[in-house]
Amino acid sequence: MIHMKIGITGTIASGKTTVSILFKRRGMPVFNCDNYSRMALHAGNPCFQALIEKFGDSLIGSDGDIDRTKLAELIFHNEENRKAVNAIIHPWVREGMMKFFASHENDKLVFAEVPLLFEAGWLDDFDRICVVTCKKETAVRRMMEDRDYTEEEALARYDSQIDPEEQIRMADDVIWNDGSLTELDHEINLYTAKLRKEARNGSETERHIPE
Repeated sequence: MIHMKIGITGTIASGKTTVSILFKRRGMPVFNCDNYSRMALHAGNPCFQALIEKFGDSLIGSDGDIDRTKLAELIFHNEENRKAVNAIIHPWVREGMMKFFASHENDKLVFAEVPLLFEAGWLDDFDRICVVTCKKETAVRRMMEDRDYTEEEALARYDSQIDPEEQIRMADDVIWNDGSLTELDHEINLYTAKLRKEARNGSETERHIPE
């Protein structure tokens, strides 16, 4: 039996969190980087202090924590700010993820949902990379329906990510999620069975990371 660490990432509005939930329902441990990173914005967290020192206390919301909306506006159209924020938060989140992996070293399969896995350069932290994706029109529709974006806003968000074809090229496994939840659940059943078989038989193959 081998121990496999699987990174879940993918394109915007593709259903990465839904996929993570479906793995959890099957009793598998999943670390959610987005949820964990929100703790970095709480007063008292070392990342909180570093962000305030870098960008000023105008980021602080009425509750005393860093306002996520203000932070998002700060980095969305400013590459320098985005890199600065990621340089503060990403190492702290990665440390938490590695501790999570260590605490589940006896599990055959352990997952981490990492929306910015490729951008952060964490490929070597995983045995397999699973990209969740969908068609562009599906993603735009979901953002308009679920996040109340205008079509222009949704298209801008979609076009700001790493090219979906490039993400697919760097993946070991790809889950397409354009259909119903029932169809996705079936895909997760098949994928889980595949991973469990590989872990049980010790048949994990070395990942090829494209140049």
